Amino acid sequence: MISIANILHGLFRRNKQEAPDTTQGKNIALVLGGGGARGYAHIGAIEVLLENGYNITSIAGTSMGALVGGLYAAGKIKELKETSEAINRKKMFKIFNLSLGKNHLTNGNNLMEIIDDIIGDVEIENLPIDFCCCATDIVTGKEKVFRDGSLKTAIRASISIPCVFKPVTDSYHIYIDGSIHNTLPLDRVKRHEGDILVAVNVSAPDSHPYTSYLEHTSDTDDDSIKSIWKKFFNHNEVSANYFNIMQRVAKISIQNNTQMAMRLTPPDICAEIPMDSFNILEFNKATEIIAMGREAMKQALQRYNEQKVKNQIQQ
Repeated sequence: MISIANILHGLFRRNKQEAPDTTQGKNIALVLGGGGARGYAHIGAIEVLLENGYNITSIAGTSMGALVGGLYAAGKIKELKETSEAINRKKMFKIFNLSLGKNHLTNGNNLMEIIDDIIGDVEIENLPIDFCCCATDIVTGKEKVFRDGSLKTAIRASISIPCVFKPVTDSYHIYIDGSIHNTLPLDRVKRHEGDILVAVNVSAPDSHPYTSYLEHTSDTDDDSIKSIWKKFFNHNEVSANYFNIMQRVAKISIQNNTQMAMRLTPPDICAEIPMDSFNILEFNKATEIIAMGREAMKQALQRYNEQKVKNQIQQ
């Protein structure tokens, strides 16, 4: 016997599979990159796209791009913005509570409680907008693209910054941040005929040269805890140490990976946030970062429209 629930589910799936809104030149496939707290910029970028009449028909995201993109696809972007802007330094430390383990600084439980309060139990395949997000399986060494299953589990896997968040374990798979494989998943977003490929890259090249390594501090024989801390972890005191060098190399690698992704799959519109604009853990600066995302998308749309005019003139 066919239940009313099955009939409604069938109607929902049928509507989801129908061709998207055919508003000429306004449908977009949106790709949101990873970058920690800089990912708040995705919220501002999405706001500007909507204000300019664009229709988001599909989304692919990594890390914070997965979080923002997933919540937008679930119709909860407003709630995410309100929650994010209410986070101050004190609340940030509470959310990212230290729960030291062999492979993490925090288990992420407090963060997931917030996400669960906003979206609850939602399956990716039941979202009104096509959505996928990327994680990295450290067992197989391969990229994992979530296109179905629990939305919050997929987001939790994608945002698992190595050594910071506890990895997500699923049977014989252990998932960490998708930025290891695909910081800007332009090749994963679902495309529809006539759509525009739009990217928000929050791990763009630095806005200024990184000159810290040109600055040298005097050597000292002080072996106090304070001195050791400064030597190895304080960027303003000593820059040329193994910790900072590893961090710098990781940043350069991510920047290069995003640039390579754009060369292989060029977006029609790309808003870029320099990697040196905000730290990945500055989650208490949502308002400023969202504003930066708005401005970056406004500039990207202006460049796109100016290029369209030039192309029309040339024709």
